[in-house]
Order: sequence, then C-alpha cells, then structure tokens
Amino acid sequence: MRWLLTLLMGAALALVCAVVGDWLTPPALARWTIQINDGDDLRAALAMVGVRHLPIFLIAVACGNLLFTAVKRTSMATVGVATVPYLLYVLGTAVQDSLDAAEPAFSWVAYEPGYFIWPHFIALPLGLLAAARMVKRRGAGLQ
Repeated sequence: MRWLLTLLMGAALALVCAVVGDWLTPPALARWTIQINDGDDLRAALAMVGVRHLPIFLIAVACGNLLFTAVKRTSMATVGVATVPYLLYVLGTAVQDSLDAAEPAFSWVAYEPGYFIWPHFIALPLGLLAAARMVKRRGAGLQ
C-alpha cells in the first residue's frame, strides 16, 4: 500500500513539475539567448539551470517533505519509486521532441550544450533525496 501511495504521489509531483516546467522554459530560453549573444557561455548555463531547473528542485524538496512524512519511509527505494513517473515523463518528452524534429529517437543524449537536457534527470531526484534526508533527520521517517 505504501508503494502505491508513493507512486501516486510521485505521479502527482511529476504532473506539477511538467506544468511548472512548461511555464519556466520560455524565460529560461530568453535569458540563455541573451547570455549566449553576449558570448558568456558560463552565465548562459547558469541562467538555464537557475531559471529552469532550480525551481523544479525546490518543488521536489517541498513535495518530498510531504510525501516522506505521509508514507513514513525515507529509504532510497522510496525515493526511487517516487522518482519513476517523472523520469518516464522526461524520457518520453525527450524522445518525442527528437522524433518531432525528424531526428533519431535518442539524439537528445548528445545535445550540445549538455546542460539543456541532463539537469532534467537530476533536479527532481536530488530534491526528493534532500527531502528524504530532512525528514529522516527530523525523525518523521524511520528507515
């Protein structure tokens, strides 16, 4: 029962992140374009990660606190189960975007610059891991 609740809460989190991510993409791309046109690649990368991926990380921390407090487990397996719906969403949209651009399905793996795609796979799992550690330190989670 806990695994099902964790999976459902993970799916709800994936839905929230998908909606918020769509809202954040245009300003992130605008800021990235300004920095690239100025010739500052490092600031462009930080703008993309800061505007697009940091909010997803923070949402994952907040929702993860609720999730791990509700299910009373903070194990790595619980973090993994909660992350699965989001990772499937990111994988599916990456493949779909590649196919829409008439490219091979996994051409997104080699996109340059790499900070366009790879932070998508890292932001939410790291946020949930941070939340699990917070709940565990608080004593709400026993495992």
